[in-house]
Amino acid sequence: MIVTLLLLIFLVAPISLFIHELGHLFPGRYFRADQSVLHLGRGKVIGRWRKSGIHVYIHLFFFHGAYSLNERRPPFKDREKAWISVGGPLFNAITALIFFLWFKDHGGDLLRIAFLFNTYLAIMNLIPFSIKGKGSDGYRLWSIVKRRFLNRLE
Repeated sequence: MIVTLLLLIFLVAPISLFIHELGHLFPGRYFRADQSVLHLGRGKVIGRWRKSGIHVYIHLFFFHGAYSLNERRPPFKDREKAWISVGGPLFNAITALIFFLWFKDHGGDLLRIAFLFNTYLAIMNLIPFSIKGKGSDGYRLWSIVKRRFLNRLE
């Protein structure tokens, strides 16, 4: 049980969070972001990688969350913002499917944990909620839909 928990915290979660944030960077780059930044973890930066407007920072507490940012002038259109928002959960859903298919044939705790955690990230990030001004991917998506379509009905 302890080994499983340590695998989740120090291996599965950071890799899954990195995959999630890549899911935001890929559409950002597709829509010609001037700069895309990905942070894995919190604390002092222990590793960095930069190339062609992409900046990746690995922090000391790499297992403690992640976030990404795409910037562009002129700003992204609503449709582009929607794709960028849904990219993270979509990458986790695809990853979960891959792990499920792999797990189905090969089994093992690590594959099961990776499947479950990526499924959790995909679903939870699509739920619209905001805490202390920070909205989930689902919240950003819902805000775009509400602004673009529901306000027209009023």
